[in-house]
Amino acid sequence: MMKLDQKLLRLEKRHKGLARVTAAINDLYIYGIYEQNFPVLMEKLNEAKDQCKEELRDTHIDIVATTKANEMMQQPLPIEAHVMEEFEE
Repeated sequence: MMKLDQKLLRLEKRHKGLARVTAAINDLYIYGIYEQNFPVLMEKLNEAKDQCKEELRDTHIDIVATTKANEMMQQPLPIEAHVMEEFEE
């Protein structure tokens, strides 16, 4: 249980960091950094942004899967299972 919570925290931090990198690359025009001024730099940064987006997608999938697993571990047994447990005792 604790391991799932720790994994979820790590995944959320990773997602936040990747999102910040992507946003920073998108905001470079605010600082006067354009494709026309720095074509080679912007080409590499756009490749990095695309890679970040792929990692964001994969991380999001991991977060959803971990959250579902965490929820499944915390759910109480269905009523039928309780009845069967009592019956077996």
